[in-house]
Amino acid sequence: MSSPNGLVFNIQRHSVHDGPGIRTILFLKGCPMYCRWCSNPESQTFTRELSFENAKCIGCDACLSACSIKAVTKAEEELVFNRAACRVCGDCAEVCYAGARTMEGREMTVEEAIDEVCKDELFFRRSGGGLTLGGGEPLCQPDFAAAVMAGIQSKGLSTAIETAAHVPWESFAKVLSFTDYFLFDIKHRDTEKHKHFTGVGTGLILENLEKLTAVHPRIIARTPVIPGFNNNAEDILAIADLVLSHGLAEINLLPYHGYGSGKYGLLGKTYQMKNYMPLPGTTEIIAMLESLKPAIEARGLKVKIGG
Repeated sequence: MSSPNGLVFNIQRHSVHDGPGIRTILFLKGCPMYCRWCSNPESQTFTRELSFENAKCIGCDACLSACSIKAVTKAEEELVFNRAACRVCGDCAEVCYAGARTMEGREMTVEEAIDEVCKDELFFRRSGGGLTLGGGEPLCQPDFAAAVMAGIQSKGLSTAIETAAHVPWESFAKVLSFTDYFLFDIKHRDTEKHKHFTGVGTGLILENLEKLTAVHPRIIARTPVIPGFNNNAEDILAIADLVLSHGLAEINLLPYHGYGSGKYGLLGKTYQMKNYMPLPGTTEIIAMLESLKPAIEARGLKVKIGG
């Protein structure tokens, strides 16, 4: 039986914040959640998307003839893009040598993904690093994830998965044997607030955390600290207590940065955290977390701020 192909939207090399050592992150497309602050909006859908950056357009008009359904037209010497009519075939992106139109998401075989990751094998072996699967939610492509990590592990290299965990437990079960580290998002304890900001409640996430801690020894909790959502001492300490109650030893607190906000317009989407741009609260969030760090560490939990 052949291995499944995967849909990948980015490959990030030389990362030092997503597992031990130097790592390459393979970002898989598709996510069941819609976090308001998501820095990878191109990851949310399960299909390829067209990104259009008007500022890069040089007016060569190649896209006009490439688009057979006329989703790209011209009015008063200005190109007009009707995104609603676009069928996301990618023909316009293929002829756009200025890079104004690009496709987000490419299909990769397991072998292609392993070969791409192993270009950095020398760095992995010297640092104890390896592959980290990110997203989106990589466990929405569990068969592809398992096959890629099995291939990486067979070479004696480290594997990790970043997960928001709103997936069936069966998805975790498929990758357990091939995952050295789980980087497990815990965003909030209050399920209604969690649902308001991400689109889903905490029930399935906490069920998976309970099951995962019973069978896997290396889980690191990660909490994005977001203005208006959980950027206060009460919420952060409550999350720390939840992490401790599941026997975890480490939490990474990740201050809101908003660096992905510019991608939304390129995809025809709206950034819902725009009231927090530019970043008026980042310095204050870091200061708040630094002030809480001793109290969290006194509970017996290792704390890392940033990543």
